Amino acid sequence: MIIYTILTIVLIILTLAFIYYYFSMRNIKGNYKKLKKEISKTVQVNINNPSDDFLLHQLNNTIKKLKNNYESEKNRRRNIYSILDSLNEGVILVSLYEGDLIKVDFANTSSRKIFTIEDYIGRSLAEIVDSHNLIDLILKSYKRNEELQEEILFYSPEKRYYNCTVKSPSIDEKYKIIILTDITREKNFESLRKEFFTIMSHELRTPLTVINGYVENLLMDESIDKYYKKMLNIIEDETARLTRLVNDLLDLGRLEKNINTEMSMEKVNISNIATKSYNFFSMLANEMDINLISEIEEDIYIKANDDRILQVIYNLLDNALKFTSLKKSTKKNVWIRLYQEKNEEKNEVVLEIEDDGIGIPSKEIQKIYDMFYRVDKSRTRQIGGFGLGLYIVKTILDKHNARIYLESEENNGTLFKINFKGGNANESV
Repeated sequence: MIIYTILTIVLIILTLAFIYYYFSMRNIKGNYKKLKKEISKTVQVNINNPSDDFLLHQLNNTIKKLKNNYESEKNRRRNIYSILDSLNEGVILVSLYEGDLIKVDFANTSSRKIFTIEDYIGRSLAEIVDSHNLIDLILKSYKRNEELQEEILFYSPEKRYYNCTVKSPSIDEKYKIIILTDITREKNFESLRKEFFTIMSHELRTPLTVINGYVENLLMDESIDKYYKKMLNIIEDETARLTRLVNDLLDLGRLEKNINTEMSMEKVNISNIATKSYNFFSMLANEMDINLISEIEEDIYIKANDDRILQVIYNLLDNALKFTSLKKSTKKNVWIRLYQEKNEEKNEVVLEIEDDGIGIPSKEIQKIYDMFYRVDKSRTRQIGGFGLGLYIVKTILDKHNARIYLESEENNGTLFKINFKGGNANESV
C-alpha cells in the first residue's frame, strides 16, 4: 500500500509537470476541475474514497500553486511583451533552421512596419521581409558568430531607412535578435540639407564672382583714396572667404553625390604629392614663424586619386599651421612625414602631419570629423574657417579605404596619422 501510494504520488507529479510544461509552452489555460478529474483517471485514484482525501487535498494544493505560478509567469511574459511593443525600436527574434532558413519567432509592433504580411509567426524571414540585405546581414552574423550592424533601405511596404543591429542572445546559438532603429527622418533631413547647400552654393557663386571682379577693378584705380582702398581690401578678403566656403560646399556636394560610386584612381607617387604640399606651405610657414619640417621618403606609390590626396594633405597642413600659430611660444614646429611600413603581416604607407600647437581637448576629439564642427570657438575664432576641412578629409579617405588616426592633447600638439595600402616603384598597388 505504501509503495502504491509513493508510485501514485510520483506519477501525479510527473503528470502535473508535463501538463504545466505543455501549458507554459502553448499558453493554454486549463480547467481546474477537468484537470483534477483527468489526473484521478490517470493514477486510478477514487476521488470518493475517504482514504484518498488527504492525497487529493495535497493534489489540489499542488495544482493551485502550479496554476498560480503559471498565471504569474504569463503576466510577467505579457508585461515584457507590452514593454517591447511600446518601444520605438523594432525587435525581432529569429532562429536558424535547415542551413539558411531564418524563421521569425517574435516581432514587436515597431518591427512589423517592414513586414509585407501580417501572419508572420513561424514563417521564414524571406516570406515577410522584402530585403535581401537584412537576410544577408543575419546569415553573415551566424557565420562569423559576432554582432553586426548595417544601414539598410527597405522599399516595401514603404520606403524607410533602418539602422539594423544583429545580436546573439545567451539562450541558444541558433537564435538572433535584430534591433531596427528607424532613421528615415534623419535621412530625409540629410537629403534636404545637401540639396539646400548645393542650391545655395550655386546661387552664391555668381554674385560673389561679380563682386570680386568689381572690387579688383576699383583697386586698380590709383586715384581712389587710401581710406576707401582699405574698405575695398576688406570687401575683397571677405568675398574670397565666402568664395572658399562656396567652393568647399560644392566640392563636398560632388563627393557626397558620388559616395557610393568608385573614385577614379591610379598608381600615383605619393612622395611627389607630399613634397609638392610641403613646398607650397613652406613660404607661408616662414611668414608665420613656424618651422615646417619634411621627413618624406622618396618614390613611395599608392593607388589613389592624386588630386584628392593633395587636397587631404593641404587641409591637414593648413589646419596644423593655423593651430600652431595660436601657440604662445617662440618655438613652433609642424612635421610632414611619409614612410612605408612593410613586413610579413602588412604593407602600408603612412602619412603623418604633426604639430606642437594648442592641441584638441579630449572631450572634442569624437566630434572632430563632424560637418561644420569647430574646436573651442573661443580659442580659435581668430583663425576663421567653417568646420568643413576635416569632414572633407574623412570623406576622401573613406573613399580610398584608408584609415585615419588622431592623437592630441590640449596645449601639447596634435598628430594625424593616415594608413594607406601601398607598395614601391617596382610593385603593383
